[in-house]
Amino acid sequence: MAIIGDGNLPGRQFPCGRTRRECVWDMGVGFAGLALTSLLDRDGFFDAAARADGVANAGPLSQHFPAKAKACIFLTMNGAPSQVDTFDHKPELTKYAGKQLPSDREYINSGGRKVGYLTPEWRPFRRGGESGQLISDYFPNVRKHADKLAIVNSCHTDSHAHGSALVAVNTGKTFIGRPSLGAWCVYGLGTENQSLPGYVVMLDERGGPISGQPNWSSGFMPSTVSGTLFRPTGDPILNLRGPEHVTREIQREQLDLLKQLNEQHRDARKGGADLAARIRVL
Repeated sequence: MAIIGDGNLPGRQFPCGRTRRECVWDMGVGFAGLALTSLLDRDGFFDAAARADGVANAGPLSQHFPAKAKACIFLTMNGAPSQVDTFDHKPELTKYAGKQLPSDREYINSGGRKVGYLTPEWRPFRRGGESGQLISDYFPNVRKHADKLAIVNSCHTDSHAHGSALVAVNTGKTFIGRPSLGAWCVYGLGTENQSLPGYVVMLDERGGPISGQPNWSSGFMPSTVSGTLFRPTGDPILNLRGPEHVTREIQREQLDLLKQLNEQHRDARKGGADLAARIRVL
């Protein structure tokens, strides 16, 4: 038996074998701790709490790991030159040049279209730098900096469709719903400025990736790490500039009211991760 009490105050016998403080301590690692964590998160406790040294200020875009890089620029060049004509040397293409791919193989899915013929590279590959990296003659100046490049030739997919292939390039999977590379970067490395998007997407004015938004989506991760789309023409983000007669004080009142209404809407419904992410930035 243990006496449940606090300091010199008399207690009563309780068959759990723990003091009151020990009971509270044990709750922190059980299901009661999960409920407490949920309540604290709803009240914004974790966003306001201090983080350990070497980690950015707490917030929805805070670091999960110490970052060495200041920025990451990822170029998705839809319709760019083929990898076999740039950085991925395929000597077997020369061996089987002019021959048709076997149509009875499971990994060849042409979607009912006629299967084409194998074609070797149009320009020879030569080695560059101390690493001896093979780079096409299309890029003789790039070859001079071969030792500064990290070229990955092991990635592949079995999709013949441009749309799903682009999703695979940006998320690692051909099906929609996975976090994009930019979302992973922001989730892991965070950003120093909690008031601005940590991940922005700039499209070519002639058009973006075929599959659209899934290419920069946060997938199953928090919506706060999803890419913020910048329009290629006109205002990059709509409705940032208010009417001249609306002062900052009036705008603040409007945003506070909007936040209150959004919170009422969110509290009345389950889920709503996208709405919760928007509420955070108001």
